[in-house]
Amino acid sequence: MSNKTTKLGLPIEYQQLPQFFDAHNINDGTERKNALIEKLLKEQGTKTILDMTCGTGSQVLYLAQHGYKITGSDLSPALIDSARNKAKKMNLNVSFIVGDMRSVNAGKFDAVITIFSAIGHLDKSDFEITLQNIRHNLNDCGIYIFDIFNLQAITDEIIKDFVMDISSVVDGVTFRNQQHSEIDRENGLLVSHDKYTITREGSQQEYHTNTFSLQIYTAQELHDLLEKNGFEVLNQFDMDGNQFIPDRSLNILTVARMK
Repeated sequence: MSNKTTKLGLPIEYQQLPQFFDAHNINDGTERKNALIEKLLKEQGTKTILDMTCGTGSQVLYLAQHGYKITGSDLSPALIDSARNKAKKMNLNVSFIVGDMRSVNAGKFDAVITIFSAIGHLDKSDFEITLQNIRHNLNDCGIYIFDIFNLQAITDEIIKDFVMDISSVVDGVTFRNQQHSEIDRENGLLVSHDKYTITREGSQQEYHTNTFSLQIYTAQELHDLLEKNGFEVLNQFDMDGNQFIPDRSLNILTVARMK
């Protein structure tokens, strides 16, 4: 998303503080999530993949290690640089490009993925533009796999559990992120408010605040948007790989095929 169209905002570590991206986006569940995505791709006979929102390469590097030919794309040059450096250190042959998921043209692939609720950074009209662009990057009958929070299951009680207070140390710098969220049900927005505290030895603490929104969906809304834009839904899962339950699963992992 270009600066002029980031209507929903972005977490601060995506652009202003990319050195802290991994500390708060890679966790104990990442390996399990990657294994599930690989399993779903394998079931579809996938050989070539475009990760349109690869960040620092979590899924790209995992899938490359498992024998897939994969290209990673992301809006952030800093995150792409980090992914590229990781691939080099791991001696993996992976292509990376800086690109906007609404417009990037990387070639033709058996599958496209956008993980970690990446589509939530798009409003609904831009998501439809992205779906059309995904079609341009897929082979005939190609697969699209993505995840997003499930609006139907996020109750007011659940939102209270979304409070976060985590700290990490990166190159001797302590990075603390305190976050609380709220739901705008009428517009389907998960609105998050962040306070960041950065502590460097011998320096005064540095503070940043940021608010961003994720456009989230019900399973039926996703089904309708995908059908409208030339995809059929093959299956939907929770992020643990179990079958999706509309009023209980907090996430929707969707596997769709281009018609």
